Amino acid sequence: MNEFTFQQPTVLLLALLLIPLSWLLYRAREKRRSVINALGITYSTHRKLRDILRLVSLLLIVCALAKPGHSPETKSVSNTGRDVVFALDVSRSMLAEDVIPSRLEVAKQGIKDALETLNSERVGLVAYAGSASILCPLTYDHDFVAHMLEQAHPRSVDFGGTTLQSAVEKIADQVFLADRENVQDLIILTDGGDHGSHMEKVAGILEEKQANALIVGIGDPNQGSPIPITNKEGKAEDLTIDGQTIFTKLDDASLTAFAQQSNRAEYFPVATAPFNLGQLYIDYAQDKKKVASDDKTGFTLYQDASLYFLAPALLLLLLSECWGLKGLQLGNAVVFFIFLTPLDLDAAETYAQKEFSSATTLMRDGYYEEAAEKLQELPTQLNDQQAAHTVIAASSFNLGLCYHELSQSHFENSPETAHSYAQQAQRAFLTAKRYDQSFKRAGQRIVSTAQWIAELDKVLKAQQEAEEAIEKEIQALLEELNKILTAQQEIRESVRISERQHKQHTSPEVTVLSKEFSTSQSSLTVRSSNARSSMLSIHEKLEIPGSEQDSLMTQPLKYMSQVVSSQQHASEHLIDRANWSAALSQQSNAEKLLTEIIELLSGNSQQSSDEDGEEGDDEGEEDYEYSEDDSESSMSSESMQGDFSSTSQMQSLPEPNYSAEDILQEEQSNLQFRQEKRASQNAAQVEKDY
Repeated sequence: MNEFTFQQPTVLLLALLLIPLSWLLYRAREKRRSVINALGITYSTHRKLRDILRLVSLLLIVCALAKPGHSPETKSVSNTGRDVVFALDVSRSMLAEDVIPSRLEVAKQGIKDALETLNSERVGLVAYAGSASILCPLTYDHDFVAHMLEQAHPRSVDFGGTTLQSAVEKIADQVFLADRENVQDLIILTDGGDHGSHMEKVAGILEEKQANALIVGIGDPNQGSPIPITNKEGKAEDLTIDGQTIFTKLDDASLTAFAQQSNRAEYFPVATAPFNLGQLYIDYAQDKKKVASDDKTGFTLYQDASLYFLAPALLLLLLSECWGLKGLQLGNAVVFFIFLTPLDLDAAETYAQKEFSSATTLMRDGYYEEAAEKLQELPTQLNDQQAAHTVIAASSFNLGLCYHELSQSHFENSPETAHSYAQQAQRAFLTAKRYDQSFKRAGQRIVSTAQWIAELDKVLKAQQEAEEAIEKEIQALLEELNKILTAQQEIRESVRISERQHKQHTSPEVTVLSKEFSTSQSSLTVRSSNARSSMLSIHEKLEIPGSEQDSLMTQPLKYMSQVVSSQQHASEHLIDRANWSAALSQQSNAEKLLTEIIELLSGNSQQSSDEDGEEGDDEGEEDYEYSEDDSESSMSSESMQGDFSSTSQMQSLPEPNYSAEDILQEEQSNLQFRQEKRASQNAAQVEKDY
């Protein structure tokens, strides 16, 4: 405990009341003693000791009411009475993520920090890009300004671009008040890159209004950063013009030149470093004209020490009441010693230290998730007075270390999860830096984590591009497979028709047709083989190293190998007219396999099989009950059949288009396909039964 003081010392005057109170207690003891002596009783009542305990207890209570405090901490609060207008650049370049999470969000957080510090200032808010929009006029309602700040985004203004001149003109005409010369400040948060402003005119407006401008430059001045946007499909992508990605960086040169050009402008380049806009403005306005009092800005906050006086006071009162005629009674003594047990006046701090030590132990042992949970809960377990900034900064820094390690460990298996942990680590380091601006390690970690996030962004972008490329390859493969299936059906239909038309196996025309069919089938086999190579390439891209899980192409590849084999056999059989029947069977099998592959790649195979199973179940579960209606309908049908046969002339049925040989071949092909499909389903069932 250091620099102990009473914050309300006038309350100590109540201690003067103890003087008459002690005299009254003394008078009461004397009268009681005289009565006891008159009765002839000789024993002590311990009245004097009890009265002393009571008086000391009351003295301690008076000291507690005087608000004792220790460990003072100075809080900076502006007391200038000036008008402050925030001009927030909401152009799309402010969406760049060279600072985390983005330039715009960092600027918003800076304004929030300033609003917490500003006290007697009227505050306004203007958003600008190619044009300016007043989000909030000058007001003392800082909460409303914070609410309007949340609504600021690139769509808050009518035109894009960056034109500081439009913002300054609107603020001078519609926000700044008359007769407030030299007490109006404009805080501009921007990344520069102005398009079309006449800076000499801006400087003239500031001089005319006798207003000052503090320009805060946000962004990396050396390395350009892409501008992330959301396209019409809701996907994130970088802003491009004519196919070229647009990069943006802090225009440090133009902002510096403007500050040198105007005597009323001061430029502060924060770049990518953390900053406290509230403290920055207090330092900026320190020598400026004040409207309110000239007292020192800020206030001192003490740690409350009332408990150090109240606890002994209550114990002394309890002790005075426990002291009876025979001294301290045994039962009362037990109660007394229970309450006399030393109180842990710093219980919350001790608990926080234990939790912090436990978390650091878990970190050393590699249990980063468990350590992160403890560190997350640590600030919530302390009240405002106990939650010292250094404690929150330390816990936030270690929380960031946990998230960084988790990000590193998840990088190989899940870059998305690694990116999420990296962003949480960055926020934790920023929190640590906010609560302790001298925390150099936190600042270093902010920079290194930002670089790590940039690397993860590149990995995720490459992964997204690879997935889109694979999706395009699959779509192209599906189109090719549909073409192959159509061509195969056309060849088989031509062979089937020719087989019925040419019964002889050795005619010259049949020989020519056999060569044509075999050549067409061989060409189609080559296309199928190429399609299989494409499927194998996609399979290798989709396959996860070290994983036993099948990829999307595992089963289609097996079917495609069978397709190529069936087509090769069909090509060989088509050379001889005598083997056309066998060729038709192989072609039919290839068609069914191609259909199955297309359904698997289109995602419809499982759905169609489920529907077939449900229809089969429905058919198997149908029950018909006999009724009189059924009997009547059958009788009616029989009578109608008799009438029809007696009055109508029977007509002969048309000749079938398929021969008995075709039907047998088709049935054989269907049987073979059903057997193969049943075998594959059984194999899949065995694989899943683990």
